[in-house]
Amino acid sequence: GNMGQSTPMAGMSDHGHGSESSAVSAAYMVLVNNGAADAIVKAESDVAKSVELHNVIMENNVMQMRQVEAIEVPANGQVELKPGSFHVMLIGLNRDLKEGDEVTITLTTRSGKTIEVKAPVRKP
Repeated sequence: GNMGQSTPMAGMSDHGHGSESSAVSAAYMVLVNNGAADAIVKAESDVAKSVELHNVIMENNVMQMRQVEAIEVPANGQVELKPGSFHVMLIGLNRDLKEGDEVTITLTTRSGKTIEVKAPVRKP
């Protein structure tokens, strides 16, 4: 096994689920919107089998992670994807991410725009 080795992830934490095929990582970023209100409705990355939008909510004093359909971005505002809030989950990583690597995540908005975000890999 890889005991004692930590696999850093795209600007976040390695949730290590054992086998590599189920490796999961979370990406955090700040999305700035200079126009009309929009929303991120889809995320993709070439390093993961699937990418999901998630939010963390408090339910009965327990932090629950929930997949969300969209992450709203206010007009002329910004949304910070951060631990304990909205974030992008990379599920089924298909390669080892090393500190210093950059992961490209493509976000699609409700208005049909695509945004490419480069997330540097850093240790949690």
